[in-house]
Amino acid sequence: MKQLIKVIMLNLLLIVLAVFAYSDGFLALRPGDPSILRAGFAILLAPAILAALIIGNYKLLRGPGRAADPALPGGEDVETALKSACSSKYIGELARTALNQYRRLSVCAARALDAVHLRFEPGSMSGDRYIAAVSAAVAAAGENLKSAAVRTHMFNDDEYRRLLRFKEDTIPDDIQEQQLALYRSNEQMVRKAIAANEALILKLDTLALELSDRASPAAEDDVLLGEISQLTEELKFYQ
Repeated sequence: MKQLIKVIMLNLLLIVLAVFAYSDGFLALRPGDPSILRAGFAILLAPAILAALIIGNYKLLRGPGRAADPALPGGEDVETALKSACSSKYIGELARTALNQYRRLSVCAARALDAVHLRFEPGSMSGDRYIAAVSAAVAAAGENLKSAAVRTHMFNDDEYRRLLRFKEDTIPDDIQEQQLALYRSNEQMVRKAIAANEALILKLDTLALELSDRASPAAEDDVLLGEISQLTEELKFYQ
């Protein structure tokens, strides 16, 4: 309704401007006016009013542009770090899973936001609430994968291989056992982050499907939104 009022007001304003400029009772501008200034102004004003009419109506009727998809943190740096870890004998498979998930996450985010834009009016409170929740979820999952990329990149195959045979060297075993425990703890954190992210991706895909179904009750969507927000908070434990 607000957009329609704006369209009407814009058109009325342009009509009043045209009447004021070209009517005999007002400025009475004419292209053939003896005054070069008045004639030039008359020639230039007509296309300007027409352009304002077309562009103004187009922008107002189109409504606000859709919110930009949330950018994943790290970008190429995350992909580069995960790619380099893919060749690891010990953590390569985990790095490949994280890399695949990082790429899927942006697709999942776009899918969920498209569903939000289709279900709700641009600028509506409900739509903004869903967009904010999806954006926060994707940002948290992205930060998780950024952290996972750092952890996998720090994994050194040669060092880990040596630690696996720590009883065969002269370095105190208790120290190497602690170092080995750090490696394994690091790996477990990556595994937990990936699992938590996967649960969130599932919820976002479910939300996209639910919102696409016009018959889906709003209450069910709100419950799902609450679950996504809860998972978003839980993801922060793995960053």
